[in-house]
Amino acid sequence: LQARLRTDPACLPAAIDEILRLDAPLISARRRTTGRTSIGGTTLEAEEPVTLMWAGANRDEKVFVDADRFRLDRDPQLNLLYGAGIHVCPGAPLARLEMRVFVEELLRRVRLVPAAGSKPVRALYPAGGFESLPMMAVPLGPQEGCQGRIP
Repeated sequence: LQARLRTDPACLPAAIDEILRLDAPLISARRRTTGRTSIGGTTLEAEEPVTLMWAGANRDEKVFVDADRFRLDRDPQLNLLYGAGIHVCPGAPLARLEMRVFVEELLRRVRLVPAAGSKPVRALYPAGGFESLPMMAVPLGPQEGCQGRIP
């Protein structure tokens, strides 16, 4: 994936959204119902607490074909990483920009490889991602480097 993003940097925004869809940093969100409603055949009264599992919704096979597979052709509007509707994250554009710039600069300088003799440790709920992911940053050779800034 690193090599592809270096040679085809236009894929970078889709790759970042897809990585975060698959390995969400935000697992869930808590809300309260605003009125009586029915979800999946269960009736909930007004003001009942509910937990929305964003990470589970982003793996819904009815929405994401091959939901457990990394794909660059997904519709980013379906990704609930940053919430939806009135609960969409107002910082989403800034978060996307920060991630893109960070990954651009990382790809321009190094190739990441798993650190020898170390094992990744998954974060525990309610966190997502990794508690520890030991990696080595290997400087790029002349044939791997990008010419200039990734657009």
